[in-house]
Amino acid sequence: MDWVSLSNITRELAARMADASVRAAVLAILALLLVPFIRRSSTAQHAVWTLVLAGMLALPFLRPLIPTTRLHLPPALTPQFTQAKPVPPSSMPSRISPSATETRLPAPPPWPLFLVATYLAGVALFGARLLGGVWLTRRTLRNTRTIHEELWEYYELIADANVDLNLEESDCVRVPLTTGSKLLRVIFPADWREWPAEKRKAILAHELAHARRRDPLIALVVAVNKCLFWFHPLAWWLERRLPMLAEHAADDAALAVSLDAQAYARLLLETAARLNNGGRRLIWNSAAMSGPVVAERIRRVLNIQTTGRSKPLGKAGLAILLSLGALLIWISTAVDVPRLVAGQANGPAASKEFPWQMTAEQVAALEQELATNPENETTRGRLLDYYTFNEFCAQAIRGGLPPAPDCRDRDIQTASRRVQLILWLIDHHPESDLHKMALVFPQPDPNGYEDARNHWLTQVSLHPNDSRVLLNAAGTLGYYNRQEQIDLLQRARTLDPKRATEPLARLYAAILLSGNEPGLAAQVRNELQSSNDVAMVGSVGQHVVEGGVTHLSTSDRYALATELVTHAQTLEPQNREWSDLMEGVKAIPAGAVPSVPEQVPAGVQTIRIGGKVAAANLQESPAPDYPPLAKAAGVQGTVKLQIRIGTDGQVKETTVISGHPLLIQAAMDAALRYVYKPTMLNGKAAEVLTDVEIVFRGS
Repeated sequence: MDWVSLSNITRELAARMADASVRAAVLAILALLLVPFIRRSSTAQHAVWTLVLAGMLALPFLRPLIPTTRLHLPPALTPQFTQAKPVPPSSMPSRISPSATETRLPAPPPWPLFLVATYLAGVALFGARLLGGVWLTRRTLRNTRTIHEELWEYYELIADANVDLNLEESDCVRVPLTTGSKLLRVIFPADWREWPAEKRKAILAHELAHARRRDPLIALVVAVNKCLFWFHPLAWWLERRLPMLAEHAADDAALAVSLDAQAYARLLLETAARLNNGGRRLIWNSAAMSGPVVAERIRRVLNIQTTGRSKPLGKAGLAILLSLGALLIWISTAVDVPRLVAGQANGPAASKEFPWQMTAEQVAALEQELATNPENETTRGRLLDYYTFNEFCAQAIRGGLPPAPDCRDRDIQTASRRVQLILWLIDHHPESDLHKMALVFPQPDPNGYEDARNHWLTQVSLHPNDSRVLLNAAGTLGYYNRQEQIDLLQRARTLDPKRATEPLARLYAAILLSGNEPGLAAQVRNELQSSNDVAMVGSVGQHVVEGGVTHLSTSDRYALATELVTHAQTLEPQNREWSDLMEGVKAIPAGAVPSVPEQVPAGVQTIRIGGKVAAANLQESPAPDYPPLAKAAGVQGTVKLQIRIGTDGQVKETTVISGHPLLIQAAMDAALRYVYKPTMLNGKAAEVLTDVEIVFRGS
């Protein structure tokens, strides 16, 4: 097993235990809401917390088996969600080089392995303690004597317990105890014959109450739970609370048969004194017989309100508690409130967190809904996500790659349905955001591409003056025909320079840097050399300086960058931005960080620094949110961005240099949360242009 596989296993185990821990806490909170209604019955409280204990142990196994259940919350409790701002087409790369998704990723961090190793060490430590206690108990109590016949006078009391048990005595114990699981053993000290009859009866009733509820077995389960969840406060709390409630319920049973409250309180005090003077209780709830616990029991016994609490819970009451407990366990296991709230906010179709996890019935319902209302963008988007993921699965299978876990038992033949959905969008809303539409062709699809191309050419002829349509068409047509893509982007830029300049500049830079199309690269270079469009020349020069996927040698890239930036300076000599960019050009041969110009005009300036220098000033860098579709499809790699850092250290603007389309938006969102130490230039804060790389690695 390699390091990556081991890291993935440890991550999964850590995630499972973390999820079970959170759900156990939710289960305990739900139980606390029930306790006020049964606070007068220690037996009922003991039953509730026993169910919590069972649920805590079962949660890691139930969670994968019980599907998430959707509930409709009242509108007053449902937060209002705003529509996320769509990604403008200019922020998406016009074409992504395949090598951008093949970045070699660093080794996974070792912390999951260390975390799991620490957890297993704790389990081993507490497990050894538990096994040692069980062994010591059996060793100590193996020489006992049966006393059934001598306690025959209490036959009715014993029969009421309705359990298989042995009544025994031992020289090794100083206080009565009950132990065992299947066969219960009530063990008295050797001097029990010297006790008064009333005391014997009260103590026997107390221990029989433990046997009736099988408290020794519950105490053993509590110890096992603590071994598995030794890091969880609830496990430690249950270890103290359940034995306490068991003693309270047993005290109630003893009070019901003979002694008055004061006499029984003296008996408790005497028993505690015997325990403290030597010997110890061997079962796991031994703490209930010592220290302040006994004082609490005595105060409770002497409380006049305790009278009447000793009535049995009854079959009906037990059935009600079991039903409520099962309901609480189901809620804590199946219900995910954030997911439900988000699902309700998105409408009836949002029945699952991720669209590709929908069942065939849910997909059929969405298809029916879309047939009724083709303009429903939310429904169309969910179906596109679902069918696009099917296409990823199909590509993995066709390529002989191991498919993602969610690809199992999936009908990949339905992937072709995505083409019809996207063609409808092209025909009816060609100006719409390309965010969903670009997912139709995660890799060039000759058949789907040809259909889409024909539809796009029709829309281009119908909307020749709509820059949004031309930009969207260029994003699809550029898969196979760069010249066609250039023509469309140039037309879009003529109509809307602000929107279309950056996509065209990125495309020009990619052609010049790739070296894959020398004829087209020469054409672009000649066009830029003769151009008087400083915005285009300077933007292409900026992308060349910042780099990206390139097959050019350092000297060729340096010459190209020098040519473009010098041309921009010639066209606009008063623009300080080109002088600053030239400092970046000078750093290309040595891979050095450009120096900061000494003379700058008054006011806020924008300077360019290298990524390594900027990283030294980075103060906050939250991890990106891995897009669920990209993660499920196994897409990983590095997204390279240019960012503009304001004078306050906050990132003001991001521009895509390279990266997989499924990862770009998440990378941009993460970069906008970065916080840097403000950069000072001649005593004044300056804006900074720099590059960052955000890595997405699968887990």
